[in-house]
Parts: sequence; structure tokens; C-alpha cells
Amino acid sequence: MRPPMLSLRPVHLSVLVGVAALALACGGNDDPASHAPGPVDLGPPELDDDLPRPLAEGRAPTPPMGWNSWNSFGIEVTADDIKAAADIIVSSGMKDAGYEYVNIDDGWGAPHENPDAKPPIPAERDEDGRPRTDADFPDVAELADYVHGLGLKLGIYSDRGTETCGHRVGSQDYTEIDAQTYADWGVDYLKYDNCAADENEEVKRMQYGAMREALDATGRDIVYSICAWDFNEWGLGMGQLWRTTSDIIPTFAGDASDPMGLEAEHTILGIAKQNNAFAAYAGPNGWNDADMLEVGRFGDDAESRAHMSLWAIMASPLIAGNDLSIMSEATREILTNTEVIAVDQDALGIQGVLVKTVGDLAVWAKPLNESGVRAVAIVNKGLEPSPSVTVSWTELGLRAGNAEVRDLWQHADLGTTKDAFTATVPSHDVVMLRVAGSEPTHPKGNVHLGDFPWIYAANGLGPVERNRANGASAAGDGMPLSIAGQPFAQGLGVSAPSSVIFRLARNCSRFTATVGMDDAAGQGSVEFHVLGDGEVLWESGIVKKADGAQSVDVSVEGVVRLKLLVTNAGDGPALDRASWGDPIVECGPG
Repeated sequence: MRPPMLSLRPVHLSVLVGVAALALACGGNDDPASHAPGPVDLGPPELDDDLPRPLAEGRAPTPPMGWNSWNSFGIEVTADDIKAAADIIVSSGMKDAGYEYVNIDDGWGAPHENPDAKPPIPAERDEDGRPRTDADFPDVAELADYVHGLGLKLGIYSDRGTETCGHRVGSQDYTEIDAQTYADWGVDYLKYDNCAADENEEVKRMQYGAMREALDATGRDIVYSICAWDFNEWGLGMGQLWRTTSDIIPTFAGDASDPMGLEAEHTILGIAKQNNAFAAYAGPNGWNDADMLEVGRFGDDAESRAHMSLWAIMASPLIAGNDLSIMSEATREILTNTEVIAVDQDALGIQGVLVKTVGDLAVWAKPLNESGVRAVAIVNKGLEPSPSVTVSWTELGLRAGNAEVRDLWQHADLGTTKDAFTATVPSHDVVMLRVAGSEPTHPKGNVHLGDFPWIYAANGLGPVERNRANGASAAGDGMPLSIAGQPFAQGLGVSAPSSVIFRLARNCSRFTATVGMDDAAGQGSVEFHVLGDGEVLWESGIVKKADGAQSVDVSVEGVVRLKLLVTNAGDGPALDRASWGDPIVECGPG
């Protein structure tokens, strides 16, 4: 089946003046009136001269790309399977498209020692404490040399517990020895799992941290993938990627066969929804991992296109898991679509978010590393072709007017369209676009940011709310803004983790606000951060409801983009509803 074509239909500017620049919605139709800015003087088109930005330094400046053995081989994987996969990654064009890690999952290590088994299972470690390998992996160092000889990198798997999920040798009590062993073998990537281990959260944090320190001590650059089965704020800065979700299954969406939704969270769409809630935390050298790709292992080509598009727009690591030896040409083309991969690998490093839902259609958007450019994915989760949906440029964080549109699956320029586009998406399929327009105008004079267009907004629960507190998943369902008994007619209501970015274009000098846990919130805790072009300008420290309000007053001289970030203060997202009361920027007239 060919990717769907897009029909373009302009919408008159006057219809779009009051539409939100970018909002995050977890379900239902957006209510623009609840979070829309008022009319803004557009002025002439503007460009940001700091874009494109150079690639960040570090072990994972863009989301890692590669292949993992688990989905196709499970515990029965062999060294020969890994070599064959590496060969195909090269010959199929996957290497040229950016895939570089060939990752051995569970199964390489010796079985966990059990002297009571019949026959007894011998010790899984040698006399020096180094892990023994399974007979199917006689020489991991030689395997690493083979993979490196192809211009690729080798990944390996272990577990913080006494044994792995497949009952092979685990790293508990041998962290330093194992890290050094992996380095000596020439390993470049470690996925660290969570089976057969103490469930105490502090122990978990310490064990994952200990492996990070041990890897660093080897002196070898090893990408660290934290697989702790859900998101943990302590993983930020510890790993280069961290799982945010349940284990993925090769199913696009829940349906009538799962009426209670028992597997829904494991489906492609269920995983995307979970990962979306943590978008504010992603960036260069720290990525939200939505689990391995199931492309080529389920459904039809349309579902695989939609899956690939979602992972790319979410800046998730692209780790394929299909059996490469039987890969179809259609699957190969999906996995090696360099235009879609470029969205994932974009050097700006912002995770795309769900902008709105309309019936069965979900619209996602992601700012790219070029002034006025956004990636867009429109996914149809329904069993029927969608009615047409119109998405305005302002909903993408751009200004109304003309924009050039390119279809990334058709590899076709669709021309210039004004103010908006309209698409019809087949069942379980996607339309993915690159939209090149103009950035929204910068603020002039004294401006309340509760009424001004943002260029990006990520939120842990439902949309960022304008001039009201955050409620739940629907737009406009929050209470009036109030912090420590003080009401605010204007402001932003959020649920951590949240990131709202405004374009100041070096025209503003001062930012002020009153911040705190909203009076409608429970007994959560958050931290407020104000950043200008990535530099921290102000931080609140941990704020609880009993702490009342704090005042913010910082210089934003020379700042192109102002980020208002709220994090979870290390104790999870429950009840973390926070508010920015009277957020104002003082700007020049021009």
C-alpha cells in the first residue's frame, strides 16, 4: 500500500487569529477558546539567526539508532546471528541511513548458577569474577572486532539484579568487574535491565548510578540505556536514554479483542501516549526511550509507517527489532526513509508532542533545527479512513501566512499553502510533513505570556492552560489560577513535567512572574526553572503547597527563546499541578 497523498486547502487568516500556537492534548477535541492567545500584530516575517545549531557534544547528541536481537531471537540468540544482522545492516542500506549499534540482548551470558539443577548449572563467573558467556558466544571481543570492522558499534545487555530476565548472569555485586569486562571486550552500548533485584527505589537508584560510574571509570565511551521499566527522574543525566513506558508489543492499538484495555498500554499508540507525558525532559544526550521498534513485525505497511513516524517525531531512539534476514523491501524502505529519520535525528533535540486530537486523528508536531520549520505527523487510530482534518500553522507554533509543505513518505513537495493544511488519512496510517513557514512575531512592549503565542508546549497531563489552572486531560477543565490564596487573572497552568517556550528574538529585557503550587493541586512538589537559550536564569528549588508563592524577576537581555520549565522534584508526577501567575516580559517597541 502506498502512503496517503495530502490535499491542501488554505484557510483564511481571520479564521485563525485566535487559535493556540501549540498545545498538548491527551484526548478529545481541543477547545481553542480555553487556551488561545488574543490577536497579535504579525508584522513582517522573521528569522532566527541562531538556527541551525551545531550538533551537541556527548555520547548521544541525537537519539541512538541501531538493531536489537530480542524481538526476533529472544534468549536463543547466537554470535552468528549478531554477525549476520551486522552484515545486513550494511548491505541493506541501514548503516548509510544512520543505524550504527548492533545490540545483543539477553542470552549472551552463562545461565545463572544452580547447583541443585539436574545436571548442575556451573558458576556463571570465572575465578576473577568476570562473567562467563554462553557457548553460543565463544568470544565477545572477537565479535566486537567483527562489528567494528563493518563500521558499526556493538551493544550488550545486563541486569542490576542477581540474574537477568532470561536467568543469565546478572551484575549485582559485580558492577565494576562487569563494566570493565564490557570495555575490554570493546562494547559501545549497555542496556541495563531490572529483573531479580531489590525493589526499593533508593536501592534501584543507587544500583543504576553505580553502573554509570563504573562505565565512566573504564575510560571507554559506552552509551548507557536505563531499562528500569518506567520513568525515573533520577535517570536524567545518568543515562543517555531511559525507558519511559511498558514493554512494547507488535500491535498498533487496542480493539474489541481487548475490551478492558489490558494490553492497550503496550500497543504502539499506548506507548506513544505514555512517552508523550515526559516530552519536557528529552534533549541531546538524554532521550525518552519508547522501547524498540516493531516495524516489520506486525500489521501492514501502513501501521509500520505510522509507528516509524511516531517514534521519529517523539525523538525516540530508533532501535529496530525485526528479523533482518527475512526483511521485506517495504520494511526496508520504511526503516531507511532518510527524510523521516532526519526528523528523529534533528540536532535541535526537541521531542515532538501531541498538538490536538480530532475524533480518531492525532496531530503531532516538532520544532526542527531551522527557523520556521516544523515536522508534523497526523495519525489515524481508527478502523475507517478519516474525515478531513485541518491544522493551522499557528497550532504548530508558526505564524499564519504562506508555508511550503513536503510529504516525507511520498518524498514529494506539495507546494505553498496559506495559513493551514487539510489532510485525509487512511485507517491505521499516517501523513507526515515538513512545514517551512515563519516563526511567530516576537513580543513588543509589556506582554502577558498567558495571552501570547508560544512556539512549543509540553505538559505532563493534558494541555498547558492559558489563564487557568491545569485540570486533567481535557482543555479548559481547570479552576481559576490561584497561588497561596492569591488569584491571578492571567498566567499559565501546568502539570509537571512541563516546558513552554516563547520566542523573544532578543527584544526583551526582563521577565517577572509569581510561581507556586496551584491552590487546586494536591500535596505534590515541583521545581520551577527559567532558561534563556539553554542557560539557567533562575530556579526555585523544591516547592510544595505549604511553601506558598515565590517571585521571579530576571534579566532576559539578548535571549532568543525563553523556556519556562517545571520538573517533578524527584518524587514523581502525582499531584504536581503548578502555576505561573502574571508571567510578563518587558520588551522593546520594535
